[in-house]
Amino acid sequence: MAVSNIDQFNETTGLVLAELYAKFPVPKSLVPEHFVEPATRWCDIVCADVPNEKAEFFIATVRWLESSGYLTFKDCTHYYAQDAVLTAAGLEVLKASPSSLAKGPSFGQSITTAAKEGGKETLRATVSELLGLGARVLGPAIGLP
Repeated sequence: MAVSNIDQFNETTGLVLAELYAKFPVPKSLVPEHFVEPATRWCDIVCADVPNEKAEFFIATVRWLESSGYLTFKDCTHYYAQDAVLTAAGLEVLKASPSSLAKGPSFGQSITTAAKEGGKETLRATVSELLGLGARVLGPAIGLP
């Protein structure tokens, strides 16, 4: 069965945020090949590998996370996002605990564990809840009511 865009988005978001949370505060370049495979396709027009749909989706997700206030980066192209790091607000959301895990691990810990263990459903569900909290926390920071 094909994965929906929202499920794919939640999974990609979880992998990116888990990576940045684990490396915080050290900036990390986000390269599609480290998150999706395959990330390129051959293009006869330019006689080279170019980003495929998975890589384009990955970069679109990273750009959305930046525009929504979760992370920042120095530069972003179709091939990578250079020196990405969580924002203060993004870190704050990741330090919060999911309501389903009262007094349990933080969102950051939960998604890092799910990413390492390959728990895609857990990762997607946790990210979905994280984004709901993030909308309430980050919305005012980026000018949303």
